[in-house]
Amino acid sequence: MEELDLLKKDWKKQEENQPTLSYNEIDKMIWKKSSSLVKWIFYVSLIELGFGVLSVVLVFLLKPEAMENSNTPIWLNWFYYFSTIVVFYFIYKFFMNYKKISTTSSIKDLMQNIITTRKTVKHYVIYSLSAIAVTVCVAVPSGFIAEAGGMEQFSAEATLSSYLVLAVVTIFMACVIVLVFYGIYYLLYGLLTKKLKHNYKELKQLKS
Repeated sequence: MEELDLLKKDWKKQEENQPTLSYNEIDKMIWKKSSSLVKWIFYVSLIELGFGVLSVVLVFLLKPEAMENSNTPIWLNWFYYFSTIVVFYFIYKFFMNYKKISTTSSIKDLMQNIITTRKTVKHYVIYSLSAIAVTVCVAVPSGFIAEAGGMEQFSAEATLSSYLVLAVVTIFMACVIVLVFYGIYYLLYGLLTKKLKHNYKELKQLKS
């Protein structure tokens, strides 16, 4: 019992010697952490867009015939253009979220901005994974048809089992690639938004 009492006294002494932070100082710390996290989300989205554009340019320069594949539907090219516009829109949203968090002065506004940022990231990841799934579901059959000598040749020689195999392979490839990208997005954005969620909980505790 005497040892426990001595330990308690030591803990109390340590607590007395430790510096205490005011609510305003804690707010500023959380604000800085949140602002930094949203800034990194913005930077990561820029890097991702740059990587995507570079990949398309390299394919066009090194293998231009791949861009002129007659088996690829025209609507898919328009889908790529539309996706690029959507990605720029999300980058703009990430930047605006960063500006809002950087300039906010109240806990309530900061909490709302954190919620908005997390929703934006969620919507961006859902759209990106959907776009990847659509691309794979078109690219895989197009590749098989091209290897078979074109759509007419494929249709003439294909059987019901061929169509079933093509459907299974396409779905399997789409699932695998989407899961891989989901893991990448989790590492890029999921960990950052988790930290934002933690900051939100801390602010909620301070406000209550």
